[in-house]
Amino acid sequence: MNDHEEPLGEDRPLDPEERDALRQDLVDVQVLKEVLEPKGIKGAVFYCPDCGEDHFLGWDLLAGNLQELLEAGESPVHEPAFEPNPNDYVSWDYARGFLDGYESFEQEELGEIASRMVSKLVKSGMALEEVKGVLAAVGLQVPDASEPPDPKRLNRND
Repeated sequence: MNDHEEPLGEDRPLDPEERDALRQDLVDVQVLKEVLEPKGIKGAVFYCPDCGEDHFLGWDLLAGNLQELLEAGESPVHEPAFEPNPNDYVSWDYARGFLDGYESFEQEELGEIASRMVSKLVKSGMALEEVKGVLAAVGLQVPDASEPPDPKRLNRND
């Protein structure tokens, strides 16, 4: 650490960017829990440079630590998991990468589905404005009308 750098930890309050990042991490942990826990992933593993060991944190414990860090400015001391199975945990980098891919795939799929629905419903005689109303009612974004739909995508499984 250089002489002009502030020490991390209790002596320095979290800045707004750090708080925003922690809030986003809390949201991410909840989504990861919902998506990965049913697949048998219990949480994330973090290497601790202080003790030289991996720490296995379940999703709820990880969320609690992030919340405590957000509220108090420091993460609480915690007990390590009792004989964790390393195969039940993923690294935080892996979890974030998975989440990025999951969210991207979901948006691409929804856009494709919406485009296919518009094409199919308009072909069946429904007015475009009515189709847009139906899509909006179920929370799907209406595809941009300035771009013609890709016929290869729209005609799949017709």
